[in-house]
Amino acid sequence: MRRVTLCLLIVALAAGAAPAFALNPGTDILVPAASRGPGQPGSMWMTDLYIFNPGSQTVSVTLSWLVRNQANPSPTGQTFSLLAGETLVLADVIQQTFGLESGNGAFRVVADQEVVVNSRIYNLKGTVTFGQGFAGVPRGAATAAGASTDVVGLAQNASFRTNLALIDASGSGSTVALSLRNPAGTELASGTYTLDAFEPQLFAVTSLGSSLAFDDATLHAEVTTGSAIVVASKVDNDPATGDPTTLEAWSPLGSGGSVDGTYQVAIYDSANWATGGNLVVAGGQMTGFDATYTNWDKVDGAGQPACTLIFTFGGAFSAPVDLADLATGVSWTQAYPESGQITWTVQATVTNGMTVSGTVTAEGADFPAADSGCNGAFPAQTLHGGKS
Repeated sequence: MRRVTLCLLIVALAAGAAPAFALNPGTDILVPAASRGPGQPGSMWMTDLYIFNPGSQTVSVTLSWLVRNQANPSPTGQTFSLLAGETLVLADVIQQTFGLESGNGAFRVVADQEVVVNSRIYNLKGTVTFGQGFAGVPRGAATAAGASTDVVGLAQNASFRTNLALIDASGSGSTVALSLRNPAGTELASGTYTLDAFEPQLFAVTSLGSSLAFDDATLHAEVTTGSAIVVASKVDNDPATGDPTTLEAWSPLGSGGSVDGTYQVAIYDSANWATGGNLVVAGGQMTGFDATYTNWDKVDGAGQPACTLIFTFGGAFSAPVDLADLATGVSWTQAYPESGQITWTVQATVTNGMTVSGTVTAEGADFPAADSGCNGAFPAQTLHGGKS
């Protein structure tokens, strides 16, 4: 904090968008569904996994098995080393790598440099196979608290059935509200699902309503706490094929659906003076907020400034903060040695993993006579920013 006569602080924000690809590289990646076990008589479901090193240096990769319908805070892992341009091919990975004759779950891939991960789940009968693939999704590209996504093309009728797959990407648990809607947008059924740390779940869409029957529907998913990945599998009921199709959720262009990252913010008072700072989101939660604050127009732009101090603030809040809580407002009190204290309230909403907007309010107390204009409530300021 320092005393000033008057100055103008300007923050220039720029947020660029890059195309979103079907397979996204990352250093912490989840494959939302995998399986090994008997199918129809004489057949076996298996999973193959592929990990590709697109970089120019050797990468260390740890692959972990996440068991379905339970928390997996410290899963069993296997570590591999991949040369530049090398692809690690793990056929029948659940049995060959983890020694399990049967199992249902998901994978987590953690690397010290970016890798690309893909998988194939297939049914083997003799020499004939059929199956589908699930792409590895970077944890930062998961749908986080306060955001939503959709999966289109679901069916539940005489010809097709649909299964839904969810996995917690926050590592601390998440809550997902699902709404099934017909092509006109009318809700057919809904349900809320709670996931423990890195817990994968897979269930029939009929869990939303046992009598559900429809030809085409869209699944709308809203994450209220934590962060999660949502996918679906549409399966042909013909016993001769049982052909499955992977249905993926959409992601905003350039963001991969992720709210995680560092947002450069500007805080504007009513006279459009601006200060700035950074807001950090990780795992769908605010983990850092540091900014500079002035309120020379505490008298709302009329007359001389009542409070001529510049405050740095943000470091005293209790991290992490769920984005759902941030959207309704988070308050904390910060003391300034040899001066006073201010209670800050920050309310902000992250949109499409690219922008943030909200308000900052402040109320000062215990400032000495020389700075008595810093006591009491300040007019609300407006916060705007973009991912850096």
